[in-house]
Amino acid sequence: MAIPIEMPKLSDTMEEGVLSAWLVDEGEEVSAGDVLAQVETDKATMDLEAFDEGVLLKQVIGEGDAVPIGELIAVIGEAGEDISDLVDDAGGDGAATAEPEADPDAEADPDADAEDASAEPEVEPEPAPEPSGDGQLSERTPEPVPAGTDAEGRRIKASPLARRIAQEHDVELAQVDGSGPEGRIVRRDVETHVEKQEAAPEPAPEPEPTTEPEPAPQPEPSVSEAPSYAMPDEEAAYESEGITQMRETIARRLAESKYSAPHYYLTVDIDVERAIEVREDLNELAEEQGRAKISFNDFITKACALSLHDHPYVNAAYRPDEGEIHKHNRVHIGIAVAIDEGLITPVIRDADRKGLSELARETRALAERARDRDLEPEEFEGATFTTSNLGMFGIEEFTAIINPPNSAILAIGEIRDTPVVEDGEVVPGKRMKVTLSCDHRVVDGAKGAHFLDTVKSYLEEPMNLLL
Repeated sequence: MAIPIEMPKLSDTMEEGVLSAWLVDEGEEVSAGDVLAQVETDKATMDLEAFDEGVLLKQVIGEGDAVPIGELIAVIGEAGEDISDLVDDAGGDGAATAEPEADPDAEADPDADAEDASAEPEVEPEPAPEPSGDGQLSERTPEPVPAGTDAEGRRIKASPLARRIAQEHDVELAQVDGSGPEGRIVRRDVETHVEKQEAAPEPAPEPEPTTEPEPAPQPEPSVSEAPSYAMPDEEAAYESEGITQMRETIARRLAESKYSAPHYYLTVDIDVERAIEVREDLNELAEEQGRAKISFNDFITKACALSLHDHPYVNAAYRPDEGEIHKHNRVHIGIAVAIDEGLITPVIRDADRKGLSELARETRALAERARDRDLEPEEFEGATFTTSNLGMFGIEEFTAIINPPNSAILAIGEIRDTPVVEDGEVVPGKRMKVTLSCDHRVVDGAKGAHFLDTVKSYLEEPMNLLL
């Protein structure tokens, strides 16, 4: 019995998926758990696995095609099984073309038979044989090796982003060494290969022997003649770029958030001089013990995680479809990571239960995998609160749009040197501004202010983060 394979829902915000690469060809046998293809969602590139065994009878869509959730993309069954009805119902091209039935009530046209009889059948010309490499004509030329396969025809494991970059730079994937899981080629592998190619000196072309022609006599230019200049081609007014699944989802979800959730903003200026000192001491110890260094963002993640315990409405979600507010019992913090295609928020689960070193290690690993579009759904879904840090770009202060269904997001600015007044004297200080965007349907002004005050107290007395 034929088994339809439909586009699955691979993320909480996914509405359609792009089939970026087939990993199994039509006619190949598959078993349950085999990866059939790679699907690009709005957040990551996922493996599409088979849940049954059989033969891949039909690839209904091609690589690069985008289809909504639930649409037929392939059929698995027994070899030789008729699947025309299944594919035809889905609107595919696998159904056999039926001959039109004659209408018994239609009147016969006597002239039609005469015209058909007089018309000579058209004979399709046979294609001319192509010359072989030695100048002789051969009946059939060998087929080229498909792109993305090795010399033996096996598909090379590579992420869709790596394949795209390789295609843009005319790089053969077989020449690239993969550093991903099981030797999979990821984006950084292709970029490193391209950099090496660009750094290598190009061989100078051999000069071709030429015979210099005698210069033709030139007429004397007239005094009245003015020199002519070629006008440059007019530059294009713009460059068009297709909208990716990620960018389309970002536009839709954040527009919905901005216009459905009543945003308001609270900003506080935090003294981080003590936190900087503690971080330096901890990183010296981490270097001695071979552990991951702690960033200031890890301090903020920990401070927010502990503060959310005392302010459950900030760690909540507004559910108008259910007529409820869900106050989450666990703290899962999403950390916004910028990638080429847009923005993704890998999630640190139970951030309140993890130490600074563990937060640092997990955050870096997730951020690296996010940039390679190699996250699993459970690694970027289910955040109860989100942070966004633009301080490393010199941004002193900004406001962020709430990541639904969260009720708040914290925007983090740069640490800046500024004069401050202490004990009546002006002294140099270290300050950082953070801005909390709140959904007024859940978080009232006083609740948001109390939450920010708790975050501030943790960062100004950072030893409390270690207790």
